[in-house]
Amino acid sequence: MKKRIAAVLMVMVLPAMAAPAAYCELIDKVAIIVNDEIITDREIERQLAPIYEKYKMMYNGPKLVEKLEEARQRLAQQMIEDRLLYSEAKKQNIQVDEKEVDAKVQDVVKNMGSRAMFDRALLEQQITVKDLKEKYRQQLMARKAVDKKVAGTVMVTPVEVEAYYKKNFDQFQQPERVKLKNILISIRKYPDPAKALNLAKDISKRLKEGCDFDGLAKLYSDGPGAENGGMMGYVKRGDLLPEIEKAVFVLKPGETTGIVQSSLGYHIFKVEEKEAPKTLALSEVRREVEMAVYKEKVDAKIRGWLESLKKSAYIAFK
Repeated sequence: MKKRIAAVLMVMVLPAMAAPAAYCELIDKVAIIVNDEIITDREIERQLAPIYEKYKMMYNGPKLVEKLEEARQRLAQQMIEDRLLYSEAKKQNIQVDEKEVDAKVQDVVKNMGSRAMFDRALLEQQITVKDLKEKYRQQLMARKAVDKKVAGTVMVTPVEVEAYYKKNFDQFQQPERVKLKNILISIRKYPDPAKALNLAKDISKRLKEGCDFDGLAKLYSDGPGAENGGMMGYVKRGDLLPEIEKAVFVLKPGETTGIVQSSLGYHIFKVEEKEAPKTLALSEVRREVEMAVYKEKVDAKIRGWLESLKKSAYIAFK
C-alpha cells in the first residue's frame, strides 16, 4: 500500500536521468519557490526529458510543443506537491535512516541491471551519488509524512466493501480461461526452419507415444517457464495470438495441441485445467476490493490535504 500512496510523491529520479536530455539545454536557475524550497529549471527539464523522447515519436511541430507544455505543467504541479510534503516532513521532524536511503539506491542499481549502467546514468546527467541520495531522502521523508497524516487514519468498513463490489460488479466477471503449458522451439535458436520444425515434429510424436510433457519441456523448450515444465499459468481469450487461441480453447484438460506455428517458432501446448466463465464472489475478491476502497479513500484524503497545504503555502513562479 505504501507504493500506492507514494504515487503522489516525486517520481524516482534515476529512470528520468537515464533518458537523453538533448531537447533543451539544462539551465540551473530557479523556476518555482515553494515555501523555503526551490525547484530549478534543470530539475524540471531532467524529469521532462524521457517524456520528450516518447512524445517526439508521437507528435511533431506545434502539436509536440503543445503536448510538451502540458506535460511540463503537470510535472511542475507534481514537484510543487512533492516540496509541500517534504516541508511538512521537516516541520514534523521526520527522520530517515541512512540505511533506508542506501536500500533505495541499491534497488535502482538492481533495476538498471548493473552498477556500471547506474554510474553511466549519473555521469550523463551530471548528478552525484550524494545528490541522488538527498533526493531519495526527501522522498522517504515525504512518504512518512503521508503515512503519519493520512494512511494510518483511513479505515475501510464492510459496508463500503459491499458497495464498491456492487458498483463495480462488471470488474469481477471472470471469462473462460485455461491453464497452459507450452513447449516452444524457437526459430531464433534454430535459424534453419526445417531443423526447428523437425524437432517439433519429433517432440509431438513422442508426446503421442506417452512421453512426459514436463520432461520434454525442460529438455527442449525455449519458452518461458521451461524449467517448470513449460508452465504458463492461466490465460483468457485475448491474451494469446489468434492462431494459438484457436488451437488451445477447443481442448479438454489433459489434451495437447499439434504443432502451432507463430512468429516465435513452433509451439506445442497442453491444457492442464479449464474454467468456464463465472462471476467472482465477494468472498473471493474481498482483499482486492478492500485495497481498492482503501486507495480511493487515501487518495481523496491526500488530495484534500495537499489543497489545504497549497492554500497556506508561499508558491511563486519565476
